[in-house]
This record gives sequence, structure tokens and C-alpha cells, in this order.
Amino acid sequence: MSTQRKVVHLESLITHWQIAVKQYSDACNAMVLLNGQSLRSHRTRLMASVLLACFDSFIGDHKQAIVQIQAGLGLIEQIQTMYPKHQNPRPEGFIEEDLLIIFTRLAIQAKSYDMAFHFPQPYVIRLAAQHSTLTGPSTSFLDAGSSGGRSDVSIPSRFTSLVDARVASDKLNEKLLRFIEHLQIAKNDKSNVLPASWKHYGMDLKGQLDAWGAAFEHIFKSRTGPQISSVEQAAISALKMFHINTNVLFMMMFCDTESHFDGFLPQFKAIVNLGWEVICAERRRVSTDDVGSDKCSPRQHVGATGTLSQIKPSFSADLGIVPPLFVVATKCREPRLRRQAIRLLRSSARREGMWDSELAANIGHWIMTVEEGGDAAQPHQHNSEPMPTEPIPEERRVMVKSVDFDLRDRFADLRVGTRAVHEGQTDSRVRVTRLTW
Repeated sequence: MSTQRKVVHLESLITHWQIAVKQYSDACNAMVLLNGQSLRSHRTRLMASVLLACFDSFIGDHKQAIVQIQAGLGLIEQIQTMYPKHQNPRPEGFIEEDLLIIFTRLAIQAKSYDMAFHFPQPYVIRLAAQHSTLTGPSTSFLDAGSSGGRSDVSIPSRFTSLVDARVASDKLNEKLLRFIEHLQIAKNDKSNVLPASWKHYGMDLKGQLDAWGAAFEHIFKSRTGPQISSVEQAAISALKMFHINTNVLFMMMFCDTESHFDGFLPQFKAIVNLGWEVICAERRRVSTDDVGSDKCSPRQHVGATGTLSQIKPSFSADLGIVPPLFVVATKCREPRLRRQAIRLLRSSARREGMWDSELAANIGHWIMTVEEGGDAAQPHQHNSEPMPTEPIPEERRVMVKSVDFDLRDRFADLRVGTRAVHEGQTDSRVRVTRLTW
């Protein structure tokens, strides 16, 4: 890059940062100046929560971003109580569907982050009503509404557009996360017996996940067509990755050993292949040289350092490839595929909402080293580990128990242990470390 282009690039970065800071300041001021309980005031508060959560995610303050999401969830609960028909246009204002969709995606993202890293209170996301409690196994949540009353999921035989598929995916994932949330609460019930309706509800969710996949298939197959832009191809591939990942995690909810993940090798391969597609589509989009830009493969674009060339750092308020690749990096014990997932996470500095690619790669790499019997205390040598020749036995497999980290200071305190051993029980596999990068 020439000196002049570097100066222009730096000026552009400064301008973007100034705009972001101004938007953050405006959102804070809006929150302070608001008073009253009008629907218009609630709408402004919700918009401010979205802006603040995105900015906090951008600068790496995930705890404050979670606080903003928690505030927004409480606000939506108030809106539903005070204004049951808040989506209907009226003189005093209304809450747009698009605003609810954006906030729901942020809430799903925060919940997925919470479930992956097991945050302590008060940074636990609850999608259920904040005032509700579960004194025993209950089926009331089966009929509970979601944010903005959007919990009903209607899956057509074929989606007419990528947007429709994404909205249905949002609703389905919110419904699934609520189900998981209530299952976790029910673990504390002394009867240890769940109603039969919960099993039927879970089976229905799996059926809806399968129906979504079938309805999306024609869009997925069209992603390489000449009429599909690089941006749209990346979006299609990322959404498919998310769907595959959701299926894997849903099926593993009922398994008590890490070895069960070995049955999902085809899904892990699909996630990694789609990850390459997204990276390559992004590379084509930003490439200044169109010659040969339509050709991209892992073998062609991975250099000696194990990273893809010409991929710039990026931030998106939406989820993309990082969460599915994190699952492959931590749950797939096929050594080559696992290393490809970690390599993809390192392909560029990506922050997708609260998900950070470097954090995910470092956690995946450390767990891989522990499970393969390497020296996890040594500094990272990302390409120097010998490839294991034997399967990893169950007694060496671990899962993330908790992660306390700071993306601004670039460290993470990680604790891992046995999948089926709960807090307070003796666990011979517990390992703790501090990762820095």
C-alpha cells in the first residue's frame, strides 16, 4: 500500500471511529433525557439499547453489551404489558417489525455467547420474562410469546427469499433457546421429572429445524449461480453454517459424553467447507484485482503462516462464521479438520457482534493441545504440533466450563472439565489457564 493510500485509510478509520463515538454519545444522551412511559419513548429507548450494545461489542466490552441486551429485554417485557398491540401504527407511535428483528438477533447472539462461555451472574441472559420463576416442571412457556409476539414459526415448503429464510431462522432459534433455558431451570427441580409435553415439544423443534433446512435447500444450491453476488453468497453460506451448527448443538443437549460429537463429522466438514466459501466470497468482494478473483481455495490462499492472504479485519453486528467454527475447533477431534477450523478463525481479525475470532481460535487451539497430550503451558506454536495418529480417548476430552476475558486487554482465563460433571462435584479433568494474545 502506497503512503498516500495509507494516509487515506487512516483518515477513513478516524472518521468511522468519530461517527461511532458520536452515535454512542447520542444514544446515551437519548437515554438520559427520556422520561415518561409513552410508546414513543419506549421505542427510542429500545433503539438506544441496540446502538449501545453494538458499540460495546465493537470496542470489546462484552459485559456492558450484555447489560444493554438485558435492559432491552426488560424494556420489551414492559412494552408487551403496557402496549399489547405495540406493532400496530397509532398516533402515539408503534414499534417497527425491523427494530424487533434487529434486537431479537442481538439477544440470540448474546444468549449463544452466554451458553458457550458460561458467564457468571449478573451477566446471564434470560430470554424468558424477567419476573417469571419456575417452581416446578411447567408447560406454561410452551405458549409464551417472544419479543414482540414473534415466537410462532411458520415454515413454508420453499422460502421465497434469503430474507424470509433468515427471519424464520431467527424465530426458530429464539424458540429453541427458550426451550433450552427452561430445561436448565428445570434441572434444579427436585422431582427430576419433566412432563411428557416437553419431549413432544423438543421433537417438534427438531422437526421444524429439518423443515427449515428443506425449505432453504433451493436457495443454498443457487449460491454459486452467476446471478448471485459475493455478498449474497457469503450470507447464504453463513446462514447454512448457523443452521448446521444449531442442529448439532440441539442433538448434543441430551448426550453426556464428548465422544458423541464424533458422530457429527459430516456436519463439521460442511461447516469448514462453508467457512472457506464465506472467506473466499469476502476476498472476491474486496479484491482490487479482478483477474482470477473468482477462484479461491484453501490450498491456493493459505500461506506459510497458516492464514489467508488479503483478508482485512472486520466488524459486523450480526453473527457469521465464528460461532460454528468455534464449535468445530472445540468439539471436532478429527485433527486435520480441527486445524482447518482454527486456521479459518485466524484468517482475519473478525468480530461478529460479541464473538471474537482470535479469542475463539485461542480457546480452540489450547483445548486441542490439552486433548492431544501436548504441552499446553508452552507459548502457542500454531503450526508446530505433530498430528496425532490415534483417536483422542474420552478420558482426555474436555469442554469449556467458564471463560472470563477482556478483549481490550487481550487475555482470557479459561477453565475446562468433564462434560457430565456439574459444579461442586469432583472433576479429575479440570484444567485452568490464562490465554494472552
